[in-house]
Amino acid sequence: MTFTKNMFNEIKASLTDKKDSSYKEIMKFEPGKTYVVRLVPNVIDPKSTMFHYYHHSWNSLCTGQFVTTLCPSTYGEQCPIDQYVLKTYNTGSAEDKEKIKPITRKENWFVNAYVISDPTNPENEGKVKAIRYGKELAKIINAAIDGDDADEFGVKIFDVAEGCSLKIKCESRTGMGGSRAFVTYSASKFMSPSKLEDMDSKKIDTIYESAHDLSKFVKPKTYAELQRMLDQHFFCIQDVTNLDEDIDDEVPAVKPAVSKRDEQLNNIFEGIKESTSTTDPAVSKVEITEPAI
Repeated sequence: MTFTKNMFNEIKASLTDKKDSSYKEIMKFEPGKTYVVRLVPNVIDPKSTMFHYYHHSWNSLCTGQFVTTLCPSTYGEQCPIDQYVLKTYNTGSAEDKEKIKPITRKENWFVNAYVISDPTNPENEGKVKAIRYGKELAKIINAAIDGDDADEFGVKIFDVAEGCSLKIKCESRTGMGGSRAFVTYSASKFMSPSKLEDMDSKKIDTIYESAHDLSKFVKPKTYAELQRMLDQHFFCIQDVTNLDEDIDDEVPAVKPAVSKRDEQLNNIFEGIKESTSTTDPAVSKVEITEPAI
């Protein structure tokens, strides 16, 4: 095989590609604005139309920086952060239980969407972008698929050409007791079926082909990497690089039942507010796996 100029250009391009360029493909939502999209199915692998995952985040007790990471429970695997929280919750002192409160475990989803209206970034209109959403939008989408609204919407929410658009309404609300404001999507809804202009079979095929691999927006880490993250940013152990010899990358052989573990974790984390970054979500994070919205 001969080393070609094209190969050289690919190497050169890799040096200038920004690590987080994929985040440009995720829609950004702002309070007080309304966005209109149509959900795009994965026609090659329908089961991958939505990507469902869990993630941890907190403000580092060592540096104060916002840290976040994918939780292996996404794939039914063990997580040292989950294990520590469970152990502390079940057997720890009152002081230890108070200390773990900043650690959150949140549930989110990704889905591809054809953008009809984007008041934040109008250049996204007519393109396929990824939407990261939480339980509020999940409730609306799931109700349209197989819940109370399934008879009205159902398969039509995935019909890009003649189906139902999703109107995502972002409203700012103040938390209980006058706590900081947060964005709610509860007023979002699917609209009645309508035909989009200039949609032919060729354009629809292009839209399907433009759908993103949703798993690329999160970065799985090994058990050892997550343990080092916990050591450094929760226990404030500075010399974490010297711990490598003592940490086995293999997950312990005995695993608890994932369903029971997740149920208990959901109960523990229920009602705990998610830590938020004070900087741009794609910059200045110790662990960058997904933007905060």
